Amino acid sequence: MGRVFRRGELKEAIVAILADLGEAHGYGIMGELKDRVGGGWKPSPGAIYPALVALEDSGHVEAIEREETRVYVLTELGREAADRASTKARWSSLTKRAEQGDDRMAIGSMLDRFASESPHRRRLAGSLLQGRIKELLTRTTDEIEQLLEEGEDDG
Repeated sequence: MGRVFRRGELKEAIVAILADLGEAHGYGIMGELKDRVGGGWKPSPGAIYPALVALEDSGHVEAIEREETRVYVLTELGREAADRASTKARWSSLTKRAEQGDDRMAIGSMLDRFASESPHRRRLAGSLLQGRIKELLTRTTDEIEQLLEEGEDDG
């Protein structure tokens, strides 16, 4: 599935969830996100925990050890951010993106997939072949950038 959250939105959603719940552990937050976003989207610890660490570093969230479990709560700064945010309208937008997620993929993921799946990726190239490949990649990069500029509203 493609990317559902845009830059900063996952942290905003976590703040909104903590504002509603009062406190939660990481997997509780993931369950709430899955329920609220819907659309078949499944949050992963690899996305949630770095966002929680960033929210701790920014002073929005505090981690408390309770019964050998790490529980997250909003700080005063986090509560102020939750009060300012209008997240109710965002849940439907996130759900729509999650439902359309199969059609969306990060450009870097596409390039990584191509590079990892190419049967020639480990082949060595001499200087002549290197030059021709670099020219081809430069033209391709220019064309991809042009496509992205033309279809900027698509991503």
